[in-house]
Amino acid sequence: MTKLQLAKRIAAIVVYGHIFLFAFGLLITLVSPYDRADTVQMILMGSPLLAMVGISAYRFMSNLPPVDTTPSADPAWVRMSTATTVAFLVALFAAYAAATINTAIHVNSLKFIVGAIETILGAYLGINRDVMFPEEAHGK
Repeated sequence: MTKLQLAKRIAAIVVYGHIFLFAFGLLITLVSPYDRADTVQMILMGSPLLAMVGISAYRFMSNLPPVDTTPSADPAWVRMSTATTVAFLVALFAAYAAATINTAIHVNSLKFIVGAIETILGAYLGINRDVMFPEEAHGK
């Protein structure tokens, strides 16, 4: 797998994952035992990262050359970066799903958990931006 293919994979996981997460969150508001306003606030915790990452990934993908000339990515890095990104999204789906049942976790704690996961995911993508979304993919 080339670096460009990896960048496309990570961008797709993050963007589509957050779109599905947002839709899942809207469904959660219908069945959650918590107050709807609290549930919506929890869901909106992911919106800033979705907007930031979505727009960044869109801009990255829109400026790509038609031919992939990037070097191969290390297979271990491909597996690790894919698994880590998916794990963050699975954790977010689990936090959202926890709002569907009447758990001992207070809704404010769920908001904090969602915010923390989103912040860590954003930091992870920011730190690894140059590796995951290489400028060389643009043919520069």
